[in-house]
Amino acid sequence: MAAPIPGVEFRRNKAERLPCVLVVDGSSSMVSGDAIGQLNDALKIFADELKADEDVSDSVQIAVLRMGDDDDVELLSDFVDAADFVAPAVRADGLTPMGKAIDRAMHMLEEQKQRYRQNSITYKRPWLFVMSDGEPTDDWMPVAKRTRVAQEEMHFTFWAVGIGNLAPLTTLKEFCVGERCFRLGERKFKEMFEWLADSLRETSRKALGDQVALTPPPAGVFTIDT
Repeated sequence: MAAPIPGVEFRRNKAERLPCVLVVDGSSSMVSGDAIGQLNDALKIFADELKADEDVSDSVQIAVLRMGDDDDVELLSDFVDAADFVAPAVRADGLTPMGKAIDRAMHMLEEQKQRYRQNSITYKRPWLFVMSDGEPTDDWMPVAKRTRVAQEEMHFTFWAVGIGNLAPLTTLKEFCVGERCFRLGERKFKEMFEWLADSLRETSRKALGDQVALTPPPAGVFTIDT
């Protein structure tokens, strides 16, 4: 297969972009209750929801990272316009290198912003959306500190979701600035990704500077642990 031509997507589509990196849990614990199957089904719905709106499909860009294996991070989907996004198949195996995954996601966002600038593409503040059902298995604390600093400097907006009623949120909160850490209700992956698609849709339509306009999630999808 021929290598993609750098910047070709920006030559055919000059729309303002809203980039979003999804960091998904692909550790072995995700087999419990078929969470991994629900995640994969919901990612397909997410892709369809974004493509259903022509403006959104040209302006939102999605990338997907999987954390799993032997403290490894796997690129499942590099940045692509939502119109071309194909939901990847996430497998469940291994550990949860959350620090490593979030660090890579931050680097990806900075590199993508540089591509926008090089191609004269305006963009809204990126989103970094992380979901996990357990504790990280790597050295995550230095990354959590850098993540909070980056949010305070408005490099991106960060959202964290603990999967299931038993997911500990204490560590996820260490990555967050403000109340952006939620617990996902049982078997609510579909509703979560529909909500995420709606929120990206609304934010992508806002004027530059009107950042982060979340639509209210349906009742019972999330809870906020205090």
